[in-house]
Amino acid sequence: MHRTRNAAAIGATAVLLASGALLWLAPAAGADEPAVTVDFTTPVAQLEPGDLGASITGYGGLNYIVNSDAHRAAMAAQGFGALRIELEYAVPGDHASRIVCGGDYCHTDYDGDQWIDAIRSLGAEPILVVPAEPGDALALFEHFDAQAPITKVVVGNELDAGDPPKMDAATYSARFNEIAAGIHALDPGVQVGGPGTAYDNTPYLTTFLTGSGDHVDFVDYHDYGKGTEAKPAEQLLAEAADYGTDIAAVRALIDATVPARADEIGIQIGEWNMDWADPSPACASMTTHLPAVWGAAVLGTILEADATALVYGDKNGCLGLTGEWGEGTGADFVDIDEPLPVYHGIGMFTGEDLFRPFGSTMVATTSPDPLLYVFASTGERNVVLVNTGTAAATTGIDFTGLTAATADVWRTTDADRTPHLDGAAAITDGAMTIDLPARSVTTLVIG
Repeated sequence: MHRTRNAAAIGATAVLLASGALLWLAPAAGADEPAVTVDFTTPVAQLEPGDLGASITGYGGLNYIVNSDAHRAAMAAQGFGALRIELEYAVPGDHASRIVCGGDYCHTDYDGDQWIDAIRSLGAEPILVVPAEPGDALALFEHFDAQAPITKVVVGNELDAGDPPKMDAATYSARFNEIAAGIHALDPGVQVGGPGTAYDNTPYLTTFLTGSGDHVDFVDYHDYGKGTEAKPAEQLLAEAADYGTDIAAVRALIDATVPARADEIGIQIGEWNMDWADPSPACASMTTHLPAVWGAAVLGTILEADATALVYGDKNGCLGLTGEWGEGTGADFVDIDEPLPVYHGIGMFTGEDLFRPFGSTMVATTSPDPLLYVFASTGERNVVLVNTGTAAATTGIDFTGLTAATADVWRTTDADRTPHLDGAAAITDGAMTIDLPARSVTTLVIG
C-alpha cells in the first residue's frame, strides 16, 4: 500500500500569520531523505458519492436517525452518500404485515418507510438489504421503489455464518438469480449485489460467482479488523493494508470466474469496523483513540482499491459511530449520540462539516515506511497522512502536478480527538515537510 518512512527531522521555519495560525515554510526533503510522493496527474480510483457510507443498524438505545436530532446531525456532518439498512416483513410471506428492521435484535418500534425517509432526509441513497426469499424480496423492492427509485439492493446478510451455514452457497445463488432477474425486469438500472458474506469467504464467493455471474452487479462481503481474539495495536494497524490485498484477491476471483462481465462487477465492503465484538459498557478498545487511526488507514485503503466502504454501523454500543448507551470509562467515556473515535477517523476524509472533504479522484502516492499510510485526491486536493507509529515523525512530501500552494493542516490526535485546525503549511517548488504527531491522522486541505 502507499505508505511512507518516518524521515529524519527536516529543518522548517515557522511564521506567525495575522490570524494566529502557524505557516510552516519548509524546504524539500534532501536527496538522501526518503519522502512521500503525491502525483496529482495519475488517477488510481474514481470515487462516486455512494462509495463512502454506513450501515443503519436499527439499534440506538431509543436514539435513532428517525427521532434523535443529535444523532441525525452527526450522521449528516459526514455527508455519507449511501446508507444501508436491512428490512423485512414482520411476518415473512405476509406482505400486508408491517415492514420492520430485519437485523438480529434490532428494534421494531419504527416502520420501514420511516427508516427509508430518514435516510433520504440525510441526503443519502438507501441501500436496501432484502431477505434471500424471492417473494418477500421483490415485494419489498416494489414497495420502496414506488415511493422513490431504489438504486442498490443487497440480497441476504451473512447467510454463510454458522456450521452448517444458514444457507448453502448453491441454494443462495439460485435464489439470488430469481430475485436479481425480477428486480432487473422491473428496472434494469438497479444494482443488485450479494452474497453479503461475514468475511471474504472464498469457497462461498466462488460458488456464488459461478452460479450468479450473469446476474450480479457487485460482490458484497464484510471485513472486520478483529473480534473476540486479542490483537496488539501494532498488528491491527499493520493489517489495515490487508484490506487492499483482500479486495485484490476478490477482484482476481471475479476476473477468473466471470471474465466476460468482470469489468461490470463492483466490490462493496458492506460492513467494516475495527472490532465486531467489544462489549459495552467497558469497551476495551473502541472508545480509545486507536480506532480513529485504524479507521482512517482502512477507509483510505478500501477506497484506493476502488471498492465501496460502508462502516458498521451508526449505532451499535462500542461499535457504532455515535454512543448508544454511554460507552467507555474515564477519559474514554463517550456519551449518548456523541461521536466515537472511528467517526473521527472517517471524518478526516469527509471533513465532518469542519473542512472541505476528500476529492472525487484518488491519485497515486508512494513512500517507503509501513508506519505511515498516505492517501490523496484531486477534484479537491486533499492529502491524508496516517502516522500509526508510537513516535512523532517528520516527513517530506514531493508533489507532481503542484508547484506552490498553502495547505490548511487538520488533525486528530489522542490528546485532541475532534478534528481541529493546526496551522497551515507552505508548498514551494513542488515540495514541503510536515510534522506528524504519534498515532495521529493529518489532513492537508490544499488551497
